[in-house]
Amino acid sequence: MTLSTISVNDMHCGGCVSKIEKALAGRDGIRATFVNPARRLVLVEHADDTDPVSLLQIIEDAGFHPSLSRIDSGRRGGGTTERQRDLLKRLGIAGLAMMQVMMFAIAMYSGAFTGMDEAFERLLAYASLLFCIPVVGYSAMPFFRSAVASLRTMKSGAGLSMDVPIALAIAAAFTISLMHTLTGTGEVYYDSVVMFTFLLLTARFVDDRLKARFEDANGSLAALPEKALVVQEDGSARPVPLAAIPAGSRVWVEQGNQVPLDGTVSLGDAVLDESALTGESDWVRRHRGETVFAGTLNRGAGFQIETVAAVDDTRIAGIASLAARAQADKPAVARLADHIAARFVPAVLLLAAATWLCWQIVDPSQAFVAALTVLVVSCPCALSLATPAAITAAMTRLRQSGIVLTRSDALEGAAEVDAAIVDKTGTLTVHEPTLTGIRWLAQPQSGTAAGMNRTELAGLAAALERHANHPLARAFVQAYPDVDAGLVSDVETVPGAGVQGRYAEHVLRVGHAAFCGAEEDDARAVYLSVDGVPVARFAISDPVRPDAAEAVAGLKAAGLDITMVSGDAPERCRALAEELGIAWAARQAPETKLEVTRELQRRGRRVLVIGDGINDVPALAAADVSAAVLESSDLVKGNADVLLLSRRLGALADLVAVGRRARRIVRQNLFWALAYNLTAVPLAALGFMPPWVAALGMAGSSILVMTNASRLLAEAPRPAAGAAAAPAPALEAR
Repeated sequence: MTLSTISVNDMHCGGCVSKIEKALAGRDGIRATFVNPARRLVLVEHADDTDPVSLLQIIEDAGFHPSLSRIDSGRRGGGTTERQRDLLKRLGIAGLAMMQVMMFAIAMYSGAFTGMDEAFERLLAYASLLFCIPVVGYSAMPFFRSAVASLRTMKSGAGLSMDVPIALAIAAAFTISLMHTLTGTGEVYYDSVVMFTFLLLTARFVDDRLKARFEDANGSLAALPEKALVVQEDGSARPVPLAAIPAGSRVWVEQGNQVPLDGTVSLGDAVLDESALTGESDWVRRHRGETVFAGTLNRGAGFQIETVAAVDDTRIAGIASLAARAQADKPAVARLADHIAARFVPAVLLLAAATWLCWQIVDPSQAFVAALTVLVVSCPCALSLATPAAITAAMTRLRQSGIVLTRSDALEGAAEVDAAIVDKTGTLTVHEPTLTGIRWLAQPQSGTAAGMNRTELAGLAAALERHANHPLARAFVQAYPDVDAGLVSDVETVPGAGVQGRYAEHVLRVGHAAFCGAEEDDARAVYLSVDGVPVARFAISDPVRPDAAEAVAGLKAAGLDITMVSGDAPERCRALAEELGIAWAARQAPETKLEVTRELQRRGRRVLVIGDGINDVPALAAADVSAAVLESSDLVKGNADVLLLSRRLGALADLVAVGRRARRIVRQNLFWALAYNLTAVPLAALGFMPPWVAALGMAGSSILVMTNASRLLAEAPRPAAGAAAAPAPALEAR
């Protein structure tokens, strides 16, 4: 299957979302459609042989103006800027006309009380008409085009967009005013027409700017340069479009520029700012042969890379694709809001007609104004944007902390978790064996070895381990980097046991306890023997991650009970758990990790599981929210709701804090949208609201929703308040 991303800049409301979804539903080759109105994106999962251009045609037939948009490029800004420029021109004309028409309207209203010559009143009406014509004919044209397209697609079962009642209100008010002007009888509503258009365009412009803010925040992750410097055979470099650069190309990265493609350093050293990709602010150094990723920023001298992937296969492209899919995916509350919004427009049209009929009976002079106000005041836009705007802002904020959600429901789940199960090895600890201590068992009693001090003996053990490929051998290499492997001779590796060699006339062995003649046995310890006598035990363990204590404290502050569930030995688990102040369970198989998760859920707990190994997959799959690092295997990532772009555990506290903050904002937005419509529409129908107030309310409601959601971008995530939970008792080790 292929995922195509389509930008639809003229998508405004829940009706637009419904139309696009219905237009694409059931088409051959289309598996799923995800629509994100907050970012004006449509993601279509379709068969590989489906031409993306045909998808554009389907959406265009539904009355929109779509364009293909590569989510990995992040370059939708041009279209957005052009749209804002066009809106600004239409807004400027509407604003100038509004100021003039309102001056005429004030004079006409004053004349109604103090008396005004009929000829002068008609002159003001014609002057108002003159200024109103460009507003209706130019400034309001996007509403008319969208409404006509929406009506044209009604027969296909697509819903009506919010532009239908908007266009109807503008057209009706202008037409009635024109008729009254030409006949010299009745009221004119030019002031309402220009003010309504101006306020609507203002709302659209502000709405666009807020959405552009989301795009700018996303751009730090997704934007890549248009071209890269490809090194030619003669050593010269020339700019080539990214899409034309295959894997295996040599690319030069200049100082201050972004790394354009994934690759390995082939010339020079790289000093990189990887914050856009991992959320970590510290610069890192990459040497020759090490991997660098597209989207990171070169803070040092220029260097050369050999690309390992085309632009569409880069790591950043995969992350952006996951994030876009999660943003477009709708949680249950958003689907309910869209369901209501899609039926809102027909209900408003019926209510406006009913209002007109009722007022014809009560007071015919108020019928048109009341019906017009009902059309103007209703706003399903706020309802349909309430959830996706908050989710988009929250996901953007999380990505700045190095977190990518693979499904939007995970954000709601993160707000509800109250227990966490954490793996030990590779999660709370650095998955890199480290020499942590030496216990001397005996001193050699004969020959040359008897005269060696402990430093020399440790160096000989390190020299032997330099000939081994076992992961534990790396601990000796790091602890004794200057030891020469040539100190020992006749080296022989014994598979599953250790390494044997000679120093002078003595036989040295490094490896398991039995191999070295030691009676004790510890799978994570390495022993040294000289001439068959065990002389030293080297303790090797994975060091605790530097931010583990801070991360645990953050999760506790958010009210989570934390349990470390590990397959490691009890003594190691106990020591780490006591250091961090958390509950623990040792020697847990994948099946028992799953059982621990389910037992917590049976007690009514909402469980967050964090792991990075295959043995964590069952628990990850069963968790309410699951998290894994991006470097995990595909099987692990496939069962994770949350991906950590780096191994910074503090991001987990950010996840919970932002999730809870987003939940509050979604509830605030939905409350406002529902309260506004349930209050304003009846007031308009009963005649208690003039059209200009209705226009102001409609414009302000959607702006308020977007502004409220954008607060998530401005505030640094912090753990939610809550009492720190006391650690649960240790589970029985098995």
